[in-house]
Amino acid sequence: MENPLRVLVRIDTRNAAASIEVRGSLTGNSCGSLLNILHHTATLGADICVNLTRTARIEAAALEVLADAAGSIERSAPADEPLQVHIELPAGEGSLTGISAGRRRTLRQERMDGNGALNNEAALDMILRRDPRVLARLQNTAPRDKDVPAARGAVPL
Repeated sequence: MENPLRVLVRIDTRNAAASIEVRGSLTGNSCGSLLNILHHTATLGADICVNLTRTARIEAAALEVLADAAGSIERSAPADEPLQVHIELPAGEGSLTGISAGRRRTLRQERMDGNGALNNEAALDMILRRDPRVLARLQNTAPRDKDVPAARGAVPL
């Protein structure tokens, strides 16, 4: 028997963000209901995180439809009030941000630069999710005094 789709929508008015937590099975049949909720939530003008980490099962076709809808919502947002739809997948499956699953690279490839450091988009996503790892990375990448060139005529301490 299939687990029914259950959805919880949380609105954070202070930070202009919304979270849609999905549980149960995301299938082609249940995807339409989730899309309706996503479209209604987007009318608030807040950034949206669709959390699929607690779903029992996700059909690939339903995920593709959801990713396309997320991209469409981002493109249709007013230019003066852009919004981002972030799709958080179960562990090991990466993450989507408003682009088709068929065209995307994995989150790690997309969000890291050549030397393994976070880029601005990845750091912002982690901050919005209140991920403490972003601060650890910032502390590890801060310039050291020995890395800063001395000014001419400066007296070393």
